[in-house]
Amino acid sequence: MRRFEDKSNMQSVLDSDVSVICKKVKEQIKSSESERKVYIMTHKTKIALVAICATLILGITAFAASGIITTWYSSSSLADEFYELPESEKIVDEIGYEVVLIEDFENGYAFSRGHVVNNRLADDGNNTVEKFKSTTFYYEKDNDRVIYSQDKFEADMPFDGDVVYSENGVDIYYNTFVNKFVPADYELTEDDKKAEKNGELVFSYGTDTVEIITVQSVSFEKDGIRHSLMQMDGKLDKMELAEMAVEIINK
Repeated sequence: MRRFEDKSNMQSVLDSDVSVICKKVKEQIKSSESERKVYIMTHKTKIALVAICATLILGITAFAASGIITTWYSSSSLADEFYELPESEKIVDEIGYEVVLIEDFENGYAFSRGHVVNNRLADDGNNTVEKFKSTTFYYEKDNDRVIYSQDKFEADMPFDGDVVYSENGVDIYYNTFVNKFVPADYELTEDDKKAEKNGELVFSYGTDTVEIITVQSVSFEKDGIRHSLMQMDGKLDKMELAEMAVEIINK
């Protein structure tokens, strides 16, 4: 597998990749296979309510033809999960557009399961601005997981993070942060408040115990589809994730 230069110090983008944040919290919910628990993530202007049904309130500037989008709703059914990589025609029938289908990556991460996601974007009055379907695929190797999401929507949502590499004219963005999951009645300490204010911690509310997780992702857009590869406390570094993104771009 080829290695390449980290370009993260060459360009900085200060906006937020909504799709990565939304799917990040959904996957972390360990009890979602049997219950519908709601988790709230707060990070300055970003708030997410996530269980099998997810809600994301956007604090960034996200535009659609009818105005500013403030909320992203996302839901999926466990009954609709598939455990073999589907045929392209089946996915097109389900979501209306083609996605990249990879059985396994060069680094050994192999497809384990996936599902179709229903999404709705709304304005501050909760009026529907846009609806679309997307996919989330899970790849595993040695008990480590990479979550691969593909979304296609009309709204203009900028990326979060730094450009670490460009492949065939496509910029690959890297983003990372530390997420602290806490119970719903948890009261922030002074240190917590400082860490949140400084952007050192993202807080998610609704878990039974306190848990701290490092989240990292790479994202890019190609042919109108937003792609993201994400890990939580994963084994890969940012350039290894970027190499997986290059495989997708060249697929």
